Amino acid sequence: MNRFPFRRAWPVLVVALAVTALAACNESLDAGAACPSLCPGLAVPIRDTVLTSVVDLDTTLVGYPSIGTEEGMPLAARGDTLDVRGVIRFDSLVRIFAPTGDTLRPVSRADTAILRVRVNLTQSRLPASVTFEVYDVDTLAADDNQAAVLALFRPDRLITARTLTRAQITDSLVFPISGGWLMQKIQSGSALRVGLRLIGSGPVSLRIHTVETGLNAEVRYYVSTDTATHQVVISPYSKTPVEPPALANDYRDYVIVARNTLPKASASAVGTGGVPARRAYLRFAIPQWLLDSTTIVRATLQLTQMPMRGFDQNDTVTVIGQAVAATPLISDLYRSSQILIPAGLFVTDSMRMAPADSGARSLELNALLRVWKAQTGQEAPQRALVLRMQEEGLHGAEVRFFNARSAATVRPRLRISYIPRVDFGVP
Repeated sequence: MNRFPFRRAWPVLVVALAVTALAACNESLDAGAACPSLCPGLAVPIRDTVLTSVVDLDTTLVGYPSIGTEEGMPLAARGDTLDVRGVIRFDSLVRIFAPTGDTLRPVSRADTAILRVRVNLTQSRLPASVTFEVYDVDTLAADDNQAAVLALFRPDRLITARTLTRAQITDSLVFPISGGWLMQKIQSGSALRVGLRLIGSGPVSLRIHTVETGLNAEVRYYVSTDTATHQVVISPYSKTPVEPPALANDYRDYVIVARNTLPKASASAVGTGGVPARRAYLRFAIPQWLLDSTTIVRATLQLTQMPMRGFDQNDTVTVIGQAVAATPLISDLYRSSQILIPAGLFVTDSMRMAPADSGARSLELNALLRVWKAQTGQEAPQRALVLRMQEEGLHGAEVRFFNARSAATVRPRLRISYIPRVDFGVP
């Protein structure tokens, strides 16, 4: 797995920045009064065109963020519609310690053992009461075998549970762990891998902080009654998979979707958001004459939102566009959709909407078209754009747009204002 795909984009980015800086001079010209002292009376007309068949490929890609890159762990229980759980691995339980003034000896007790998690209540849905269940999900199954992990969320694997009122749910929650049960893990050399599940008196959702946010979960326990012996604090750690080594870090904590009955996107739509999150990949076919023989003053991508009924349909969410930095040599669209120029660069605005809304939406692509104009060949970036939710993977809401196979009135369009090339001659 390439954990740093953006490194490949630096040559694209450097050239693109230079192109944008140079092209900025063009925008200082007035349509009808460019160089009036040298060319009195010369009119420079701005023309408009709308390209209705500008997107030659669009699709919805599923599975974001990839394991190990989550900026939070969404937990949700929406009856028979949405069930999202979390897994945290503690593969480094302390098994030996040094008593005060003594040599190392095996741990023989685990007193006052707790699991502590930190909660982000932003955009949470909390009913009157919520039950937090913690399960032992340690298994010898392959790391990517989520079905095997889900099968362990069963009564005989329950470690602990707490039922809290809405007011009792704060940014830090503690769950007691049986010291005897933990000692069995320590003495047997087993890994401690816990699964988190919510059950609410009504629909419930919230977020748990992950390693990536710097506020990760902890397991704490005392190995001695001696007050001089400090409490053991264990942070998330995974010993597997062994190869490649960096992949083990990705599995320290991750999300697992037990159920999602959100309707699949139709053949006439692309979508973004949801859990697991989706991204919309749009590849453009810009007429070469427009890039070669004009100065583009403004380029606006016009989209038509399709109303989406489902999770959090009335919540306001933000959809951003990011330019693809991958070259045409990368044919895997999922991989291409992860090699992106940073958000806010070349596509500076965003779209704010609720999933249940409908109507016209737009993104300004002026600077991006200049990048595409300046770079050609196999080393140039793909002429593609990815639409994704700003809080990707943290929200059940999904936004959908009509795609290139829809009716001409609602399919993606590119409105371009440009100045034709002016040839100066001697009369």
